[in-house]
Amino acid sequence: MIKANKFLIVTLILLVQIISGCSKIDDTPNYSQQNFAIYFLKDPNIKIKDITTLELVNQDSQTLAKIELQKTPWLTDRDIKMYDFSSHLLYLESSKYNFLPKPVQLDVPSSWYNKPFMVVVNGARRYVGYFRGFFEDDAWPFPVIDCSYNFNYPEDLLVISWQWFNHEDEDNRSDDNVKKALNAANILHEGLELKLKDLKFLNNSDTATIEYTITLINNDVDNLYILDPYKMGTDLFHFFNIGPQFKKDDEIFVRSASLWKPKVIPGNEWDSKWFIKLNCKDSITRTIDLWGYPHFPAGNYFCEVTYQCIKKIPESQRNLSDGRYWIGPNKSTLMGLLVY
Repeated sequence: MIKANKFLIVTLILLVQIISGCSKIDDTPNYSQQNFAIYFLKDPNIKIKDITTLELVNQDSQTLAKIELQKTPWLTDRDIKMYDFSSHLLYLESSKYNFLPKPVQLDVPSSWYNKPFMVVVNGARRYVGYFRGFFEDDAWPFPVIDCSYNFNYPEDLLVISWQWFNHEDEDNRSDDNVKKALNAANILHEGLELKLKDLKFLNNSDTATIEYTITLINNDVDNLYILDPYKMGTDLFHFFNIGPQFKKDDEIFVRSASLWKPKVIPGNEWDSKWFIKLNCKDSITRTIDLWGYPHFPAGNYFCEVTYQCIKKIPESQRNLSDGRYWIGPNKSTLMGLLVY
């Protein structure tokens, strides 16, 4: 009887140790469970300005590993129907308000201002981004979920933006490992490629006028319906698209056609006649005029174009029998320009 009790005690101790060991394993975050996931930081008091001291502009694996993450992700590939890699729009399975705090006067609670997040693919940390509130002036050189900007989209769309002029070298959203992970999760869509092909001044007096040529390439598996400036007219086209922006190499600010005023203000209305169908792997080239720039002094400039289309197309109208409406934005390649 005594031997039996000793055996029972030993068995119970071993069982407790096994259960305890399992609990420790379960408490260890397994970041490789998802192809694509977004995590919040373990310490909720850390803001994006706090982690800039880690020199995360290049965001290499060693510096990213210093940041502790929460055990469970905020959002994963299971929550996403489609990720458009050209616009970095996440087409969600449900409303984004299931993931965001309830809006407070078209904004989010101040606790989400400058809140960092980490994009993790197949267990590997790829880049840091942050949330930006409606009334915030500060901007940091990281991808951003701009809460006010996201309210311009339907409820099922969430966009990760890049708000700085030059995106080719510093924009980590286009990380190739992220793209491979999205493809493995079967949610990757290549979307629309935008190239700035040519640009020249038609006038550079007190008010400058430019002519620019863009090529739009459908890299997606779907046929895409996109805004055509030839169908809608350049005035209406520039109501939805800001046109080329310039940065002089010795200036901080970005030059836009700030003096231009639209003749037509359509409000929230849009017309299917404004669009052209761009079949899969096809391209179109358009040459467009835009006035309203201030005078350009002599010097070296860089220029890029942002192409947006209509943001407010609801899910019920977005998909057609022979394609879908593409929703932006997308930025072009940079072009150098010398003004004499």
